[in-house]
Amino acid sequence: MSNALRKPRGLIQHIAVLICLLPFVGPLCSAQTFNANVELEQRLFWQQATQENLSKGQTSLRLEAEYFRDWNQGDEQLIIEPFVRLDSVDDQRSHLDLRQFIWSKLNDNSEFAIGVGQVFWGVTESQHLVDIINQTDSVENIDGEDKLGQPMVRYSYFNDYGTFDAFLLPYFRARTFAGEDGRLNGGILVDNHNEVYQSSSQETHLDFALRYAKTVGDLGIGLSWFSGTSREPDLFRFFNLTDMSTTPYYPLIDQFGLDLQLTTDAWLFKLEAIQRNHNDSLSSDFAAATIGAEYSFVGVLGSAYDLGALAEYSWDERRENASSLFQNDLFVGARLALNDMNDSELLFGVAQDLDASSSRSIFIEAGTRINSKFSVNIELRYFESNEPNDLLFRFRNDSFIQIGLEYYL
Repeated sequence: MSNALRKPRGLIQHIAVLICLLPFVGPLCSAQTFNANVELEQRLFWQQATQENLSKGQTSLRLEAEYFRDWNQGDEQLIIEPFVRLDSVDDQRSHLDLRQFIWSKLNDNSEFAIGVGQVFWGVTESQHLVDIINQTDSVENIDGEDKLGQPMVRYSYFNDYGTFDAFLLPYFRARTFAGEDGRLNGGILVDNHNEVYQSSSQETHLDFALRYAKTVGDLGIGLSWFSGTSREPDLFRFFNLTDMSTTPYYPLIDQFGLDLQLTTDAWLFKLEAIQRNHNDSLSSDFAAATIGAEYSFVGVLGSAYDLGALAEYSWDERRENASSLFQNDLFVGARLALNDMNDSELLFGVAQDLDASSSRSIFIEAGTRINSKFSVNIELRYFESNEPNDLLFRFRNDSFIQIGLEYYL
């Protein structure tokens, strides 16, 4: 297979196993739906990259689909979500993934699921500290919102005391990174095919996770524990200054997480906090937290528009040694919903580093339907930094605007 459509290692084996399981999930004779969409996307970088050979334009085609079927009065479900990206410039961004291929069985007070799934934890807007089950698909975007499918076995138990989730994660997905011809790689070439693992089992190390969630009045509480291979690679352990290349290193960690959300009338108060402990003497344990609030203005100035104002503060104990952009940062933003027939929305945000006055990032995301078959999406991301020791400094020339035309099949 050519690099133009690169399949994640091990994905074919997972598909084969899941197909073998299908005869045991019962007769597929009940409700089913199929949805798909394709998007033509154009990025334009208005500055020349640090590497002068890189293009200012980047065109790509994305295809997503979802197949859903349930049977046995809805107690059993099958979800299949394939994903394909073809990129004109970056071979590493051209990739195929199964976002989901998962069967679930619901009982009176429990649910069992097996396959490739997507799980999201967290409540804050600027970053999701506690969200650790799925690996980040960073070639999709720099914001960390896109995730790879994760092979898993999940058991959930729920009663009046809350919901308990247990996960077995038998296979690790390495993070995707832009290739040598792609932008948004921060001027660093990451070896995407020779990752180094602390565990001798490498990708097949068995990871575990537990989560407890409970709503008490207006307060939502989440407590989580993860033990296994870190989803965040160490890119500096094997960094080569000569050619600015690196091999990702994935240590073993234990992470304890807390997320809280308090709802009071038009206010939302949010908190995410983690303690991450390493089983590697060269990696430091640390704590990090994001705290914030959101206020909703319903019917702004007597209109049909709704406006949400957001403010969050992020702290990381490692400060200047943090691998995250959010180590002592203030984020403010706004979300505008026009509540029209075209589902028009606008999201705006600014993240300011409080340790470096010149370091900030700005984003604008907007989308609207043209008709029942087409929609248009616009995204702008601006990066500014004059501090060479700042992580954002590597992206100072990678500000871009992106326009996508989406067609619903």
